[in-house]
Amino acid sequence: MSVKKLALLLTATVAAGCSAAYAATLSVGSWHLWAGSQTLTKGTCTLTGTAQTVDTYVDERNPTSSFGGTTTMLVGPRTSQRKWALIRFDLTSCNIPSTGGADSATLSVRITTAPGSSRTIDVTPVSTTWDGTLTWNVAQLLTQGATTASFATGTTSNVTKTVTVTADVDDQIKTGGIFGWVLEDNGASSNITTTLGSSNSGTAANRPTLTINYEK
Repeated sequence: MSVKKLALLLTATVAAGCSAAYAATLSVGSWHLWAGSQTLTKGTCTLTGTAQTVDTYVDERNPTSSFGGTTTMLVGPRTSQRKWALIRFDLTSCNIPSTGGADSATLSVRITTAPGSSRTIDVTPVSTTWDGTLTWNVAQLLTQGATTASFATGTTSNVTKTVTVTADVDDQIKTGGIFGWVLEDNGASSNITTTLGSSNSGTAANRPTLTINYEK
């Protein structure tokens, strides 16, 4: 092959390689431009108070009584005298579509009267609907999931405890299958009670709060 033909062949090969590289670069650049044009609407919704919250407690010693109108909720582990608190929130006012989701969600409760020794409170999602007229007998029929979170009460009153409940709230947004949480002291039996503020409390800081960071 002559030197002239060899030079022409090399020039064509280099040009073809450059064109392929340019095309690949252009393709990647176009993908990034397309992805960058997508936008997500993000926001924060905080729910608290009687219009957005239903809460109560149930008492094993008074199995047919309801306590939905009380200003406090009781949690206790004593055998045959157990007490559970239940809390649920209406997400309607947040206007989060089922196609959206929770980036993060936290549940806050106020311990208005702490026990004499620190206890562990388990927070467990409920997948059966209920309301403020709930009694102990009916609460036994509610379907509970796996415990989402736990917190230690400590021994100091008038403190707020916050737990992460993102997966539960995301499920509630997308499927509507979660109806709040039950709070239980599943420790050893003891004649001891933790008192929490309810949504009926006259003090706003004592009411349960759900804070959701979401995307649409």
